[in-house]
Amino acid sequence: MLSLSVMFLPLAGCAVATGIVFAALIKGIAYSPDSEDNLFNYAIIGFAFIESFAFIVLLMAMLLLAI
Repeated sequence: MLSLSVMFLPLAGCAVATGIVFAALIKGIAYSPDSEDNLFNYAIIGFAFIESFAFIVLLMAMLLLAI
């Protein structure tokens, strides 16, 4: 069970990284409002990469729980 709880620690990192991505988006839009569409697309791509890592971590945790 300890290994399962350790497996969920990267999910906290994913939550922090999501906050950092969208904080950088707000900061970038405040700095350059005319490139809002470009920055938003980059932020969504970064968010997708972060969430895919979170889903992989959840899958691995479920596999450990099944064993």
